[in-house]
Amino acid sequence: MSFKELIAGLPMFEFFTDEELEAFSGIGHSLEEFHKGDVILGVGEGQPSLFLLVKGTVLITRTANNIKIRLSKLGPGELFGEMSFFTRKPRTSDVVANDDVTVIRMDDGFFEKVEPHIRDKIKNYFIEILIKRLDLMNEHIMKISRLMHS
Repeated sequence: MSFKELIAGLPMFEFFTDEELEAFSGIGHSLEEFHKGDVILGVGEGQPSLFLLVKGTVLITRTANNIKIRLSKLGPGELFGEMSFFTRKPRTSDVVANDDVTVIRMDDGFFEKVEPHIRDKIKNYFIEILIKRLDLMNEHIMKISRLMHS
């Protein structure tokens, strides 16, 4: 399967033209594979990259009081590592492969290679994902608030 075929069905590329998909495919990506249980990102790492999950699932976890807390489970088409990428601060969560995983690593060098109109489409997708996550977090806060006040 070609790289273009691999990414064509992902939500980030939904509004890409065939030519834009072809251009994106030709950039020379950092496609990486991980196996179940591999730590893809660890707490404290300062590497400014974000990742697009192409295949498989990952678990986002954080440890508090020696208890590992699962924050999220992500699947194909979703992003992780964006908070540290945008803030340039060390990572605050672990990302572990839940099964065999394929990701595209995106860093500053990657974005320098991307044509401006394609970069805008990627940016719009990032904004859409972050808004959905904020909405979900607000829903969780409301549920917790209702539980505390009942």
